[in-house]
Amino acid sequence: MQSTIINNKLQVIQGDDQIYRYIAINNCTLDMDTLEKMTQVGDTWNGERLCANLIDVRNMMFIDSKTRSYAAAQYRPHVAGTAIIVDSKVSSYFANLYLKFSQPKVPTRLFTREEDALKWLQEQIQRRMKA
Repeated sequence: MQSTIINNKLQVIQGDDQIYRYIAINNCTLDMDTLEKMTQVGDTWNGERLCANLIDVRNMMFIDSKTRSYAAAQYRPHVAGTAIIVDSKVSSYFANLYLKFSQPKVPTRLFTREEDALKWLQEQIQRRMKA
């Protein structure tokens, strides 16, 4: 298991379960530089192995539209799914707008409980392994 902090905004943790946890810290604002570094760290650690992403935005204040569009447009064939964890109705509202209008290229769902998100991500990995 590896861990690092990017731009004092996000902690990245590589789990033994091939689920990468991207955890917002310090009530951050996500920008393009941080998002690009997140992707580089995950891809460098993972290579081309099948994996999934858990994005915890509970300590995130804002993501600008350019950064949201970039995130949605990314398609990395080795990523089986992305789960986004939110903790408020406001966060859920904005995350649902993101899902509706940006239409991420990787299967993506919102969750309020980490346990549910991890279960769904494991199912996505298993589904991809069978395909």
